[in-house]
Amino acid sequence: MAWHDRLMPLVLLRGGSRDGESTVVDETVERLLAASHAPGLIDVYDRTDELAHVAGNDEDALVYVFSGQESATEVPVANLHMPHTPGYA
Repeated sequence: MAWHDRLMPLVLLRGGSRDGESTVVDETVERLLAASHAPGLIDVYDRTDELAHVAGNDEDALVYVFSGQESATEVPVANLHMPHTPGYA
């Protein structure tokens, strides 16, 4: 199944504090806001047309590139994409 046939395609984050991490997002997401390692800031990732292989997956991932940081106080918590913590389901 190709990424464009999925409602929740696999994405790969490039740059920022989430560099190399992958996740799934709704197919309509153009900009992803993720928790940053920097206190009080969030990392902003924008969708590209690039595809990349992610180990352990049969299909390529959409690439989202780091485009900067924003203050976390200006973004509603419901809009943040929180990273998965290894070891927790």
